[in-house]
Amino acid sequence: MKKSARGVRIAGRILSMAGVTIGCLLLVLLGIVWVMEKGPSPTATRMFTRSVRETSAIRWVSNIFLSEEEIEEYKSVSTEDVETEQINTSLIHPAEVAAGEEEDGNGVELIDIAEGTCKGKLLIVKNPKQVILGTSNGFGTAPGLQLTDMVKKYDGLAGVNAGGFNDENGRGDGGTPQGLVISEGKLLYGSAYGTYHMVGIDKDGILHVGLMKAQDALDKGMLWAVSFVTHDGLASSLIINGEVQKKNMGGGVNPRTALGQREDGALLLLVLDGRSINTLGATMQDVADIMLEYGAINAGNLDGGSSSVMVYDGEIINHCASVTGPRKIPTGFIVLDKEWVSGE
Repeated sequence: MKKSARGVRIAGRILSMAGVTIGCLLLVLLGIVWVMEKGPSPTATRMFTRSVRETSAIRWVSNIFLSEEEIEEYKSVSTEDVETEQINTSLIHPAEVAAGEEEDGNGVELIDIAEGTCKGKLLIVKNPKQVILGTSNGFGTAPGLQLTDMVKKYDGLAGVNAGGFNDENGRGDGGTPQGLVISEGKLLYGSAYGTYHMVGIDKDGILHVGLMKAQDALDKGMLWAVSFVTHDGLASSLIINGEVQKKNMGGGVNPRTALGQREDGALLLLVLDGRSINTLGATMQDVADIMLEYGAINAGNLDGGSSSVMVYDGEIINHCASVTGPRKIPTGFIVLDKEWVSGE
């Protein structure tokens, strides 16, 4: 009986210590949040607020010490719905590059990115017709696929995550896209009469970004397309006809995924890490700057945060920010080992 009572006392002390430790950690975290939201630096408050509001799981953190009116002052606002420049396809001249002609034997070049505080991977695909849009099965009726499985499904060399998807409170199953999905020239998700912030590739291998009606995209020969808008409404276009779209340069610091195209038609698949001890992440301006450095004429922002993943040779090669591992997603841009041909 004495041993039993002693065991209960010890267990009680351990639980008490654990409770005190957790309580102290919570107080420290709340203190950090208070400093970020109510501290002396409006710039830090703006960046912190925009960063957490871009997440699905912890957007609510911005409401701990800030009112809705205060948050409105820090929100990123895009004006792309008011005026959107269309890409000039004559600026892009896709070269005739056969897969396997490059040094690594598969038509792609992999580059480590370390620009300032930004770290990640850039995949350059010389032949844009080697890039297709992979999809999961049964939008809205089945869970999405992890990117490794999606790349394997298409027997791809590599891939990155693509469009946005419904993810209420960060607990979605990745099976329901947001906006539209076009695959093999067919509208798989969305309305033909709807207007979407689009990132897509047409039959000539030319990348399109910007606001577009789905039917107009199909009429232009769009083969592969997704859409993405941040939680605060920043549109997907980063660079159009060589010009940075300043209206979409808001947002905070987070992991990022983007797709760009050089004048010679080569596609730039970029994934930047974040939410780690190595790097907090990148701003939209960081993404645009890196794209310009590598020659992008047009570039579009894709889903980021915990979804930002690059797969190469069957493995995830960047730092995935999701604490539960790679997320299930509905769409991904997949790099094939040869030019895509309809019906094969």
